[in-house]
Amino acid sequence: MVSKKLFKVLQATLALLSSLLMQSVSAQSSGVYPERPVRLLVGFQAGAATDTLARILGQHLTERLKQPFVIENKPGAATRIAMEALSKASPDGYTLAVANAVTTVFPTMFAGMSFEPNKDFVPITVLGRSPSFVAVKASLPITTYQEFVAFAKGAKLAFGHPGNGTNPHVAGLALGKALGIDLVEVPFKGNQPVAAAMAAGEIDYAMLEYESARPLVERGVIRLLAVTEPKRYSLRPSIPTGREFGIPSEIEGLTPWFILLAPPGLPAPVASLLNREVREVLKMPEVQERLLKIGIEAESSTALEASTYFMAHRAKMNTLLEQLQISIKN
Repeated sequence: MVSKKLFKVLQATLALLSSLLMQSVSAQSSGVYPERPVRLLVGFQAGAATDTLARILGQHLTERLKQPFVIENKPGAATRIAMEALSKASPDGYTLAVANAVTTVFPTMFAGMSFEPNKDFVPITVLGRSPSFVAVKASLPITTYQEFVAFAKGAKLAFGHPGNGTNPHVAGLALGKALGIDLVEVPFKGNQPVAAAMAAGEIDYAMLEYESARPLVERGVIRLLAVTEPKRYSLRPSIPTGREFGIPSEIEGLTPWFILLAPPGLPAPVASLLNREVREVLKMPEVQERLLKIGIEAESSTALEASTYFMAHRAKMNTLLEQLQISIKN
């Protein structure tokens, strides 16, 4: 027979083993995120600004969190393909997406599509912005924004833009309406074709990101007159802001911007960890320098700030689309 003393020892040992086993099972089931590779969805082809941003972010998250953050390009349908894949993914933190401003107008662009914060996705943080400039071809007798206003009111201008309903399209039309400019719209497929057409003298003005126009600005065939942001751009600090000249406030901030999203239902601890780690990455001088080389100014936020910013931009865009009578239904 087993003595009472030995029985108690065995009982205590079994209890300890059971406790350790439960802790082990718990650790295996919840783990320390991430325990395996994470997908970063991008709704553009490789080489696009959003893709490059995602790769820079993924590289540093891989180093910090010791698991691969793998870019998965899903281009097409104005990024809808990638965003729908995100919204249907498991909310475990192993599928994320780097999105841009176009996602704010999904319900207006696609009939019957909802794309609401904390319902169809969870915002993690804003990632950055690509400031836009009022730009003109250098052959025009214009060197300042004031001269542009005076010249435009007495002329018919060809306005180039990268696509119907894009931020540069809406911002350019809003500026034209505010100034009473007689415009002829000339659409292109992307910002770089717009810049190239301006350099060739085919269009008179556009709202251009610096990176898409940089070589042509440096060659002197395109002039940047003002940046549509509340502060001057660090790479071109001599160019004034729109606020300094009274550019309509409704177009301020209508620039390409980027945000990190997760599927709806993401656990709060994972969302908090991702927000913290991404914000630390965006503080790194080397990351800020690399992003500036593609025209993006690094910026971060809390999840609540990201959601608030998203909805404020949506409201602004919807108002302008209605005022300017722009239809973007697909």
